[in-house]
Amino acid sequence: MRKYKEKFKVYKPNKDLKGAAFQVDFAVDKQCCFLEFAKQKAEQEFDWGNKLTLKASVTDIGKILAVLNGRSTSVKLYHDPSKGQYSLAAEVKNNALEMTKGQFGFLLRASSQAQDKTVTSVQVSLSDDEAEVLKVLLTNAIEKIYAW
Repeated sequence: MRKYKEKFKVYKPNKDLKGAAFQVDFAVDKQCCFLEFAKQKAEQEFDWGNKLTLKASVTDIGKILAVLNGRSTSVKLYHDPSKGQYSLAAEVKNNALEMTKGQFGFLLRASSQAQDKTVTSVQVSLSDDEAEVLKVLLTNAIEKIYAW
């Protein structure tokens, strides 16, 4: 089975240190994509140690593609880690991803609610050209998952 080396990465730093980064990792063995979000912590550095991670199934990827292809204007995904018996279940009550088509690209917002009800969120914008690359990669991920 082929191992995929590269993650799709989008970095959006700013001078106020309120930027964010987004990356997608295709896990062919788990038949999903991991969407990872990190807040900016220095001028050219992101806090990947405290990243928010959402596991996107084929169904989730399809919903994201519907927005990227202009068939929907937004999508909201909610995940409960305890339902899959994941290691995060002891710490995380739920994760969410919102994606919205804007006038100039897309806005992604990931959030995680801890068991103590505190919420952490990260948002990042995708330009139309970045969204085109993401669309191709997510479409190819589905094809690889189904071995078509």
